[in-house]
Amino acid sequence: MKYLSNFSRRVSPRRVLEIGFAVAFVLTVLLSASAARYRAVCRDICRDTLRLHILANSDTPRDQRLKLQVRDAVLDTVADLTADARSKQQAVASVRAALPQLKAIAEEVVQGRQTVAVRLEEMPFDAKDYGTFRLPAGNYTALRIELGQAKGHNWFCVLYPALCVGSSEARYASAEENALVFGGYEVRFALWDAARGLTDRLGSQP
Repeated sequence: MKYLSNFSRRVSPRRVLEIGFAVAFVLTVLLSASAARYRAVCRDICRDTLRLHILANSDTPRDQRLKLQVRDAVLDTVADLTADARSKQQAVASVRAALPQLKAIAEEVVQGRQTVAVRLEEMPFDAKDYGTFRLPAGNYTALRIELGQAKGHNWFCVLYPALCVGSSEARYASAEENALVFGGYEVRFALWDAARGLTDRLGSQP
């Protein structure tokens, strides 16, 4: 406050107004740039992620238990399928080739009590916090498994990188993606310093 008081005594009201507009412009540019970069990193995460989405037949305890049994059986197989993948594209190719096998695994679990549909598709997801990591909203490639009428609560996680198949070391290739997913993402613009430096320069002008 002392800095602002001394500053206001050194400049005219017109200069204060000019400085205010200049500071607002600088902040707008910097904030727009940071927002654009954030959106770009979110798009990268969507592009580099393969998710698993399982929908239960209904919300009855029996159907929900069956959904989790299918999940466990499928995850065991997918972990082997994607173990050597070095990119999301490789993981998708391995899963696509194994779709008949994955469907057979799910059908073995349900034992004819429900129909099973298994496919890869692009679909929208809301932002999701998994506790140890979080993913932004967006369109992702997903291995989608529908049990019966698929009207029950769903279960979803990440197959690539292998964040839900027992691989705690799984990470994205980009440091920014890792920072956003696992925490620590910061907008590294010194907004206050930039604005204060601008006011100093303008205030020193005659």
